[in-house]
Amino acid sequence: MKRSFLKLWGIPVLLAVFSLFGLIAALLGDGIWNVLGWITLSIPLILIIKHYYK
Repeated sequence: MKRSFLKLWGIPVLLAVFSLFGLIAALLGDGIWNVLGWITLSIPLILIIKHYYK
């Protein structure tokens, strides 16, 4: 049961964590936080574009 749960929901949960971290990092401050926010928010977009053109 646990293995099938992770197989089904592992990547979506990981993308949700990246998105949440990116949004929080963008709100926390300047400098490195903005860079981390841009990187973590761009990961889901890159994957969407990659799978769209695949």
